[in-house]
Amino acid sequence: MAMHDEVAERQALAWMADPFAAFDGSHTRIHSVPRDEQEAVQLAGLRARFEERREQIPVLAKLAETQGIREIRGLDDAAALLFAHNVYKSYPVSLLSKQRFDQLTRWLDRLTPFDLSSLDSSGCRSIDEWLSLLQSQTPLDVATSSGTGGTLSFFPKSKRDYRVSVTGLRVQLTQPFGAAPRTADLSDKIHAFTPFYRDGYSTVARLPHYIREIFCGGDATFLETALPYKLSADLMWLGARVRAAQAKGDSTRIDVPESLLARRGEWDALQRDVGTRQVEFIQDIVQRLRGERVFALGITQLFYEIARRGIEAGNRGAFAAGSVIMGGGGGKGMVLPDDADDTIRRFFGIDNLRTGYGMTEQNGFFVTCDNDRHHLLPWVTLFVLDQETGRPLPRRGVQIGRAAFFDMTHDGAWGGVVTGDRVTADFGPCRCGRSTVHLDRVIRRFSELQGDDDKITCAAAPAAQAAALDYLTSL
Repeated sequence: MAMHDEVAERQALAWMADPFAAFDGSHTRIHSVPRDEQEAVQLAGLRARFEERREQIPVLAKLAETQGIREIRGLDDAAALLFAHNVYKSYPVSLLSKQRFDQLTRWLDRLTPFDLSSLDSSGCRSIDEWLSLLQSQTPLDVATSSGTGGTLSFFPKSKRDYRVSVTGLRVQLTQPFGAAPRTADLSDKIHAFTPFYRDGYSTVARLPHYIREIFCGGDATFLETALPYKLSADLMWLGARVRAAQAKGDSTRIDVPESLLARRGEWDALQRDVGTRQVEFIQDIVQRLRGERVFALGITQLFYEIARRGIEAGNRGAFAAGSVIMGGGGGKGMVLPDDADDTIRRFFGIDNLRTGYGMTEQNGFFVTCDNDRHHLLPWVTLFVLDQETGRPLPRRGVQIGRAAFFDMTHDGAWGGVVTGDRVTADFGPCRCGRSTVHLDRVIRRFSELQGDDDKITCAAAPAAQAAALDYLTSL
């Protein structure tokens, strides 16, 4: 047993250092690790990361200390140490309206292993300036997202985290499972397109920067985006505050700096143009890249709508063999017809259509197999939590509950997160032959199912969660 532990520890260190190099870039090898071996390495990775990160991330240390957790004996022990995803927007919103980026840096410093204490952000006068400073002066490439509450989240993703994410897409999407990777799959330049932004600070806007590097070999001419401009985080926040005010029935009270409020017309204009730009862009791409090998990343609903319109207008595409389209959205809020996938395949002229389940707080994109199951990567530990108690359900058979994950490859954050997603997970074998845990394609948000804000229940004791949050926000 001691020898087995040593082997698991070595494997965990290799997976954490470079998971794809550890498997020689092979999609097949990644998804063929026996389940008991996966769990042994996951436990070794959890233990190693916990020992390391509790010294580096003050909020994790506080959460562990309050619950008396000093070591992780089994996988489920870690459930009490996972952060609710809304932790990453727990700062006082007044810090944005008052442009206190020095305080916001102190808040972020408590959530990342990177030392931000010497970073002088007091001169920043916008969110964009602050994020740009972090990007240029630290290993971080902070990812933003906005929800219905009008607050931006700031997740401390690193540049390495993004590279792991996009490399995972290339490895899983360009290689058929069961075959050895070819040179073309691993290193040839591939045309890539997305109906979103060229750059920005949200995950979807920042991904093209890394797609250009990993899919396109750094060649900017191989990357196409529908919206050829950088998405401003300040405008994202303005849009979120406007939506929140409208939801409350008073769109005249928007708590943002006057200089930003003056840009409301700019934001409105950008939003009006998005739909038209996206449709025209993809229709043009289908013609210009006919016969080329392509990788397309977007939302399934959007690809379907464009494909439907294109077929009705008599247009079709024909990309080269090996091309792949990956949709997303996880089915959240979407109602697609039964023939949606076939419609997309026919319009774009491709056989390889996949759906990916991912989130800002995770490095891994979980890609569907031929049986329409989202397969986790072996270095990601899944916890299915009971909706009422937050306790982890058994790691066997089919389980339905709240999804939570620990990703041992995380570089800029702790790596453990409790989501707002209701999943159906199968810990048994999949007919496709992959050995990894798999999820049903239909994934719903609890807030959508319940019709109100999701009251996240974690495995951590409520008093411990409150103490950690108080520490985080006591600036």
